[in-house]
Amino acid sequence: MTQRLLTGLLVLASVANAQHPVDPKNLYHRIICVTPLTGSGIATDPVRPKYAPWPLPLPQMGTPVPSPAMQTQGGIIAFSYVLSDDGQSAIVEFVARSRSAFQPIFNDSSIQTFEEGVVTKAAIQAALQKYRKNFSLNQFGTVMP
Repeated sequence: MTQRLLTGLLVLASVANAQHPVDPKNLYHRIICVTPLTGSGIATDPVRPKYAPWPLPLPQMGTPVPSPAMQTQGGIIAFSYVLSDDGQSAIVEFVARSRSAFQPIFNDSSIQTFEEGVVTKAAIQAALQKYRKNFSLNQFGTVMP
C-alpha cells in the first residue's frame, strides 16, 4: 500500500513539473534594425550601433553597472549586432522589457526596423541579406536569462 502511494505521488509530481521553459530568445520585447555606427573608437566612446545603450556608469570600484534607464527597467536592457558587409552600418537586435523603450528608434525614419512576431522571419532575413550576405536569423540574436 505504501509503495503504491509513493509511486502515485512520484508520477503526479513528474506530471505537475512537466512544463517546458520558455526559450530565452522569446523573452522580452525585441526588434531588429539596420542602424548606422556611431562613436569615435576610443575606450570612452567605442564604435557601436546608434541607440545602443552607452556609456554604462562606473561606480567607484570600477565595475560597470546598469545605466539608470536599465535600473528603472524602462530602457533597452541588451543588444547584439553584426557589421554589414560595407562596415558602415550594423544589423542590431535590441531587447527591452517594455515596447516603449523602442519609441526613439521607431521615430527615426532613417532606420529600417523589424519587430519580431509582427514581421515573418523569412521577410526579415530576406531584407537583411541586402546588408550582409548569408545572414541567418538562426545564428543571430540576444539570449536573456
